[in-house]
Amino acid sequence: MSVQSYRSRMRIALALALVAAIAAGFIGSRVAHAGEPGANFWLVYAGLLAVAALAFAATVPWWRKLDDMQRTGHLVSWYWGGMAGGVAVMMALVAGTGAQSDLSQGALYTVLGQAVGFLLFFGGWRLRRGGPAA
Repeated sequence: MSVQSYRSRMRIALALALVAAIAAGFIGSRVAHAGEPGANFWLVYAGLLAVAALAFAATVPWWRKLDDMQRTGHLVSWYWGGMAGGVAVMMALVAGTGAQSDLSQGALYTVLGQAVGFLLFFGGWRLRRGGPAA
């Protein structure tokens, strides 16, 4: 019986998460191209949300193997890096295509969706922790 090191367990968990995410991307692409755009909106949307949920679920084993320092590093990187990158792309789209273009409006809706997601998860986190500190 072989005892795996922490590093090898992390590599296996990360590899499985990446393979699952790539597979979810291919499946999501097939779902997104089902029929004419907008024709089966609710069916396609539900299918894409289900694929995204499965992709997120596939990363849970990897996430649970991280220690607090690694988790904090990923959270900080995704928040600051993701927000800075998203805002930079949105500003480039506005500068290149105008504020009223479809691309600029799509970027705006993406940032609004991120804000709503943030508020929902932060609210859930606060409720789980018992509200504000005394």
